[in-house]
Amino acid sequence: KETFKPTCTVELCDGLDNDCNDAVDDGLGESSCGIGACARTVGNCVNGLPGACVPGEPSVEICDGVDNDCDGATDEQLADVTCGRGACTQTVVACTDGSPTQCAPGEPTAERCDAVDNDCDGETDESVAEVTCGVGACATTVSGCVSGAVPECVPGQPTVEVCDGIDNNCDGHTDEGTCTPPTAICPGAMVGRVGGAPLSLTANALSEGTIVSTRWSVTTRPAGSTAMVSAPTSLTTSISPDVAGSWALTFCATDNRNQTACCTTPVSTTACTSPPAPPATTACGTSWDGRPIVQFAAVPAGLTYELSMHATSQVVATAVQGQNHLRPATRIAAGGPPPGAAQALDVRACQVTDATCCSQTTPVTVNVVEQCTTPVTPTGANVIISEYIVNGEGACPSVDCATQDTCQSGESVEITNLTNCPVSLDGYHFAYRNASAAAGSLRWMNFEATDLIPPRGVYVAIRNQQYAPTCRASLGTERPGLYGLKISSLRMQGSSLCSGWFNNTGGGLSELRIAPGTIAAGSVPTFTPAAAIARIAPYLPATGSQSSCESIGFNAVDSCGSTVGGSMPSTRLIPNQLGRLWHPCDEVSSASPACIRD
Repeated sequence: KETFKPTCTVELCDGLDNDCNDAVDDGLGESSCGIGACARTVGNCVNGLPGACVPGEPSVEICDGVDNDCDGATDEQLADVTCGRGACTQTVVACTDGSPTQCAPGEPTAERCDAVDNDCDGETDESVAEVTCGVGACATTVSGCVSGAVPECVPGQPTVEVCDGIDNNCDGHTDEGTCTPPTAICPGAMVGRVGGAPLSLTANALSEGTIVSTRWSVTTRPAGSTAMVSAPTSLTTSISPDVAGSWALTFCATDNRNQTACCTTPVSTTACTSPPAPPATTACGTSWDGRPIVQFAAVPAGLTYELSMHATSQVVATAVQGQNHLRPATRIAAGGPPPGAAQALDVRACQVTDATCCSQTTPVTVNVVEQCTTPVTPTGANVIISEYIVNGEGACPSVDCATQDTCQSGESVEITNLTNCPVSLDGYHFAYRNASAAAGSLRWMNFEATDLIPPRGVYVAIRNQQYAPTCRASLGTERPGLYGLKISSLRMQGSSLCSGWFNNTGGGLSELRIAPGTIAAGSVPTFTPAAAIARIAPYLPATGSQSSCESIGFNAVDSCGSTVGGSMPSTRLIPNQLGRLWHPCDEVSSASPACIRD
């Protein structure tokens, strides 16, 4: 069998293995075209056909180290970069070694007159100081720079000097030889005290021109003094001397012509010899009306005593020579519920000739009770009852018990309010029975809404005209205010009102009371002991006698509002004490001037 051998030739681009090396179109090489970013390379044979080389498209040249526009040059034709302004302006090439070049402005310098923006702020020859030449009225000022050059400064022409506050002749002096100086007027010699009130001084100044400035100063002072004047540039000043001795305070005034005049006020100061502090005490530790009394020995000659609030130093009362107490004219504080809110007060003595030379303060404390306007209900703790009677001096029975009862001529029952609030008796009643408790002896009265006992006051529940010649007197008018007297307009009820009044001599078994509830029409009061809120029983001891002008009543309250002596009356009273038994306010014995209790 014969084997076929192909003929091997040079490799051609024909899709055949011409050189018999088992590779098709191999070894035919590559071809390149274009430059820079446009350069391309392709094989000389692709799929048995000759390859075609086509260059890339050029682009805009940028700073990246590449020939972007394919013209054979790299990073060419890029605009220079400029930064800064004025003298600080710098320009650099746009690209260095394929990277943008950094532009740094120059350093600014002080602006000067050279038509250059030296300080690089966008303005030229600005902030150049103006140029002044000449003095007084000849002074001329020109701009420091014009069109990059310093202009010439020419002084004005001098004139004759006149008194106008101007250097007319331009010699550096003003109004020389032409003006009258101003006049300074100081107060006369003054006397003060170390630690006392500041000394006030007011000066004045006159001038043909206008006063433009004034000044006070201390030109002479005692050794060791550091005191200074207040408001030194005002016409009026003050000084608080700190050392006793001789002083000189000088006042100077200058006018618009630069003329100055001065004057001096001599001052002499002494030290205060403080008086002793008053040995003061409160007449009563509780003040129901907010006007406490502070008492002491009579004020000596040459002194006054002051009562002031400790917290504010506000003076609320002043006593002069011979007086022995202080009392504010109005309330010092709102106070609190009984026993009140503590208020700290101070008393000091001051010299009459120098009201600022005073003693140390003497502290006192008083409890101020609040004012109260809201009515409260009566209780065994806030009301007490007492009775007053005038035995008649005529024959019994009387001819007319209604109008001329000369047998038992007068009686009254008082209800005393122990609180600082009004007490309303509405819904309560008063009742009396004698020792036998016979129906004819019963007396009673129903209270109504208008029956109020004033704060710390007295309500006269029953009252009869007094006819006994030795005891006849008025009980006084109604006083509804604080510590007041309220007189009932009600009439007592009972089946036999003309058969005798309250029996004060019935062996000690009679009874007076105030109790809750009202007595219905047609009925009589009951006397259950537990029901009464105020009660007198027995009425009087079984032994003893009573004159026509005496009765039984309470000594249960003193001038400070204290309650003493228990719940039973124990004191015999003389006429016209009714409605005057209860005085809850301060009192000074032998007061100078006399103390009016209310």
